[in-house]
Amino acid sequence: MAISYSKLTPQYRQQIIEAFHKGMECRDIPTYLEVSERSVSRVLAEAGINTKRRNRYTLNEGYFDVIDSQIKAYLLGLMAADGCVTSTNYVVFESVQRELVELLKAELQYTGEIRVIDPPGGYASHYRINFSSEGLATALSRYAVIAGRGISGVYYFPESDYLGSYLLGYFDGDGCAYVNKNRTGGLVCIVGSRPFTCELAKQVDMGKVVIHQSQSVYYWRIYSRTHIQKFYDLVYAKNKLDPDKTFGLQYKKTKIEEILGSYSRG
Repeated sequence: MAISYSKLTPQYRQQIIEAFHKGMECRDIPTYLEVSERSVSRVLAEAGINTKRRNRYTLNEGYFDVIDSQIKAYLLGLMAADGCVTSTNYVVFESVQRELVELLKAELQYTGEIRVIDPPGGYASHYRINFSSEGLATALSRYAVIAGRGISGVYYFPESDYLGSYLLGYFDGDGCAYVNKNRTGGLVCIVGSRPFTCELAKQVDMGKVVIHQSQSVYYWRIYSRTHIQKFYDLVYAKNKLDPDKTFGLQYKKTKIEEILGSYSRG
């Protein structure tokens, strides 16, 4: 049962205000926080927030209906790594890399603003787009982009033609590369649930899956020159098909090139 206005605690009032400032639609806040609609409107009004001033937005709600291009596969991988879709059709993508948010915004033809979030403690700013869209939420859910997927273990991999671009998106969201110091080689890894990382190892026929010390996530890792070269060729090859649609974080690509280059220097 939804919590009525008279029973709202100060914590609930603050959560309502924070949800609105983070971009959640007023109609979605009651379901999200399990409070009454009247509670939301009164709390926001008492805080002096004019909800009618928020800019409305448009977007291409059918963008992910069919994955038929490399850029769509890449962005789907990004959403699988760093995106979220709730049961109330609320879609969120957040990253410390503004260029990734800008790319998704442009491809979705989303006319809303990019929100800047400054965490306490001097950490790097995060960039976010968020909106309500039944069409996009339904499509993304079919590809296992849902809340709690890390716990449930659900995952998705596209057909082979789009696998490389999808993995590049996931790698840019939840992957990393390390160069060994004072010796050749390095490490490339991707973070995910156990079912996802194990299936990833099968999909690419290489890599080792190890559990993180937190016991809640797993790493898919590759160390050898042959495997790192194979991964590099897989995820970056599709960029050559359409020079006008290149994508991928350059600094991560450069890091892998440094690993591969260390062998020729060693």
